[in-house]
Amino acid sequence: MLDVQLLCREGEGPVLFDMDGTLFAGDLGETSFFLLLAAELLQKEPQAIKEADISLLAQAQTGRVPEILASYGSAVKQGRMDRAYQITSDYVQDLPYDTVYNACKQAFDAFSGSPVVFSFDGVAHRLYVKKESHMLAILQTCLQAKREVFLVSASPLAVVNSFCELFSFSGLTCLAADGLHILPYGQGKVERLNEAGLKAAAIAFGNSIGDTQMLQMARYGVFRHPGDDHDLLDLAIRMHWILFP
Repeated sequence: MLDVQLLCREGEGPVLFDMDGTLFAGDLGETSFFLLLAAELLQKEPQAIKEADISLLAQAQTGRVPEILASYGSAVKQGRMDRAYQITSDYVQDLPYDTVYNACKQAFDAFSGSPVVFSFDGVAHRLYVKKESHMLAILQTCLQAKREVFLVSASPLAVVNSFCELFSFSGLTCLAADGLHILPYGQGKVERLNEAGLKAAAIAFGNSIGDTQMLQMARYGVFRHPGDDHDLLDLAIRMHWILFP
């Protein structure tokens, strides 16, 4: 098996990273979205939202919070994750950056244990995000080696920027959901990279079906091991991607 750290430290060419589920466990875009909805529903600051508050989202009946949850859940039920990510982006981009940052920080601080699950309109949602030091170290290695690094995520730009600020990552290009450009999901990731002047890469890291086209751009595709998801595992094997823990 190729030494991924060595590839990052001594190789040449751009390196691409997905964020949620790749650089850490869980989904920061989704977790911060639900955390912010709970903050609005309960009229609290996002840093004050705890696990016990999340169950109240399931009971929301008036105002815009249940409407947003219903739209998001409908997209999930239809398998339209691109639409779900767009709903998340539309909501988050109207909030002050400090509010989003505090929600992201609280996500790592308070929702890194067992996933917190609530159901709304027949759809189960979960809040979970957990730091994974070995992946953060790989990103840091690329930056220290002066590689050209792109962080490409369908999460809202403010969430991606908050992640970088939380872990003191600088010197990389963030391509995320911003309401101005095509959503960076699936082929959209390639299109955003092309817009940024990139046609190919040395290494690409991902963890989901939405990263497929981005990984195909790279000489080496590195896929976070999908565990019991045999369809994703078969895909990774067929594409000759490096399976990584």
